[in-house]
Amino acid sequence: MITFKDKLPGRHWLMLALAVLLFGLVAIFVDLKPQVTENFFFSPSDSEYKESARIDKIFPSGSQLIVSVAASSVSSQHYLQRLAQLTRQLQAVETVNGAASLTDGPKDFADAEKSPFWKRLLIAENGRSSNVVLFASNRDGEGLIRRVEAIVDKFNAKDFRINIAGAQYVAEMIRRSLKHDFRVFSLTSVLLFGAAAWLLFRSLKLTLGILVTCTSAVLATLLVQSAVGEKIGILTANLGTIVFVVTLSHLVYMTFNWQTLARQGDEEEVDSRSLSAKAWRMTLPASFWSMVCASLGFGSLLLVPAKPLRELGYGGVEGTVIALCCAYLMYPSFLEWARPKKTQTLPDERWSKFWTRKFAWPSVAILLVSVGLSFGISRLNTDPSLLDYFKKGREPRDGLLYVDRNGGSNPLTLVIAAANGDKLDTKEEYDKMWNLQEALEEHKGVGTVLSLPVLMDEGHRQPFAFLFGWDRLLKIMSEAKHDRIASTFVSKDRKLAAFYLRMDEQRRDKPRVEVVNDLKSIVRKQGFTPYLVGGVYQLQGALAKLVASSLRTGLIWLLVFFTGVALIVGRNIRVAIAMIFSLSLVPIWMLGGIGLLRIPVDIISAPATNVCIGMAIDSMVHLVFGVKRAQRDGKEGWSAWAAGRREQWRGIVYSDVIIAAGFAIFALSNFPPTQRFGLVVVAGTVIDILANLFLLPLLGDADLKTRHSVAK
Repeated sequence: MITFKDKLPGRHWLMLALAVLLFGLVAIFVDLKPQVTENFFFSPSDSEYKESARIDKIFPSGSQLIVSVAASSVSSQHYLQRLAQLTRQLQAVETVNGAASLTDGPKDFADAEKSPFWKRLLIAENGRSSNVVLFASNRDGEGLIRRVEAIVDKFNAKDFRINIAGAQYVAEMIRRSLKHDFRVFSLTSVLLFGAAAWLLFRSLKLTLGILVTCTSAVLATLLVQSAVGEKIGILTANLGTIVFVVTLSHLVYMTFNWQTLARQGDEEEVDSRSLSAKAWRMTLPASFWSMVCASLGFGSLLLVPAKPLRELGYGGVEGTVIALCCAYLMYPSFLEWARPKKTQTLPDERWSKFWTRKFAWPSVAILLVSVGLSFGISRLNTDPSLLDYFKKGREPRDGLLYVDRNGGSNPLTLVIAAANGDKLDTKEEYDKMWNLQEALEEHKGVGTVLSLPVLMDEGHRQPFAFLFGWDRLLKIMSEAKHDRIASTFVSKDRKLAAFYLRMDEQRRDKPRVEVVNDLKSIVRKQGFTPYLVGGVYQLQGALAKLVASSLRTGLIWLLVFFTGVALIVGRNIRVAIAMIFSLSLVPIWMLGGIGLLRIPVDIISAPATNVCIGMAIDSMVHLVFGVKRAQRDGKEGWSAWAAGRREQWRGIVYSDVIIAAGFAIFALSNFPPTQRFGLVVVAGTVIDILANLFLLPLLGDADLKTRHSVAK
């Protein structure tokens, strides 16, 4: 047991110095730049990614970047001259391996219009824009996009409007949004939480202690993450705010318990160290079990085979443990420094009569609303459009939308094989692949399709091509002087062929997994076997399926785990049932509301449920420990619940209000997934307060019919 008798005076200054040291270590050793690649959904070890990796190995085509250039006339000489200049400068970018445009590929515009290959690749469906297709390496995506944007800015004009699309471009836009939010909201959170702490406790000493402790927890988490080789990713960019909030929750409860203990004695004669030690011991058991529950919430993400969710799971578990350690090793020194009576903002006596009520009708209303919201769970959209990652009416969404309308914006690769395993270099297979090409193009969700038959048809347009057979023509197009272009579409053994699709995001009306299954069915109907499927589109579909699965199974397992914790904490089956039932309302309200409002559930906003459940169980545990203390003092039944609620209501309300205010700043983000994450957490705090203060005491009361007197 830790004691405070031997601590040196002024230990709070040592804690401040430690925070400064941690800040310096983070500045020196931690890379604070979010890492987002075009395959940011999965790691190379994930089974979902391995299929795409196999395709890249068989057909090493690199990453494509679409630069769409719109004008009133794409066949005019003026347009083609500027397009040629743009193409040359884009080709000169270091990581660009090749480029194709109307001025670099086909003989001229008329030739491109006649060509089944160039027309699909370069000319938009509306005929008012053409594409510059860049083939780039996956090395230094950030530098590639920055250089391409610099060139585009020089050429972009009212009569020469340029839009960009492609996996690397989308990844870079997400990375920039996360980087902006990480910097701005980290500072804003500190200022906002600091102001809230001062308004709540009216003590500069406690405010400084809260900021020092919470910041130290965040910095320590970043250091540990860096030490184990974890980079800041698409989800862990928000981890700092989460750790700050988790730490703050411990401090709010400890401070209110400290004030409660001070009221019970003579404030002028209370020894500050003794009082701090008592608050430490009073709060620690509940905080420990809260940490266990929060760790279980994050730990459930470790079971999901999606890299970003696992990263958040690891970081969340580490962060919750570090938050508890910092809260109980650093903050007590600031409680010793402050004076309890100068931090009182609202006397308990004013609320004593209010918290003796059972609030039966409000509880019934909460249950009825919960039933209504539960119907929204079946309407959850866990497979949002790629466009939903960006704000309407702004770049890059507008540019992606334009490209999407004219040939699709999300890449998907289908690798096919002959049903009988034969080679694909015969006239019969060529004709069957043309039928497959046309069938894929007729599918509603498919934009542009490029394939081996389209390429070979272009080859047959060359002079004297009629003298060569199918096999000979393939060999010619596999030679270095033709950039070995055939190897992009057919394997060396001629048994596999790749179909490159650009999928339509705006008009998609079913999950990506179902769309991919439809395409596989088309492949089979045309006499082929769908050998491999890969690309960002397929990975997003797999991720959406995993998110939906994690929401279902993850929440079920969490409730199972929390049932065990509730039994240990409450030591009563009825109390445990009441806790789990009340806790289950949090995901019902959150997910049901999201479903009814048709808010997209993306990879970034999905974990908000885990965060809220962790906060909800935190409040419940503190309330139940307050009830147990009242029972030890001789109170029974409703008297004990009323006393526990009277003791802990400020911690529950103020903690959730501060947390809600902190996450509400995410609404100011320019990145919609971050906005959704913050607003979902805010909504969760509302039901957290209602369920804990109204419903849980009513359900946990030993005798609902008897009204016990409450000690004043």
